[in-house]
Amino acid sequence: MDSLVFFFIVFLFFILSIPAIIFLIAYLAAQSRKKKQKILLEQIGTPEYYAFVRYNMGNTQNEFFKLKAFQGSGIIYVEERKIIFRDTLNQNPHIFNLDECSIKWEDINLVNGLLKWFSVSDDTKKYFFNIDSGMFIFNTNSSKPTTKSVFDQLLKYQNEI
Repeated sequence: MDSLVFFFIVFLFFILSIPAIIFLIAYLAAQSRKKKQKILLEQIGTPEYYAFVRYNMGNTQNEFFKLKAFQGSGIIYVEERKIIFRDTLNQNPHIFNLDECSIKWEDINLVNGLLKWFSVSDDTKKYFFNIDSGMFIFNTNSSKPTTKSVFDQLLKYQNEI
């Protein structure tokens, strides 16, 4: 009987520790992302405008079977009539000319976790972006931009003559 109680307690402890492990992993991932974002910002200096984003490239946006709603994270910024995107791993950077690119509101994408998205495209690439807000419990900064406000700001830059 004692061994049955012992195994029940161990089992209960194991089951209850799963959410703690998940939150620990999410917290560590958020800290790693913030560190990478800080390094990116230090590398680019002081752009006219910037926002940290999550992204998908091309058809990946609408793929149903994938592990995450986004391919990665990075920074999108405006400098000298260009929208520049750099991801945290420096694998998919791209420069969009504001005078030649298309900026489109994509709205909510059911496949990608009910997140709101906008796209920026040119003759060679199409990127989908949403704001990298992190998990709510780790992000209490209400001054962060929204996906819609970044979209609106990019349109404003594009419409300036």
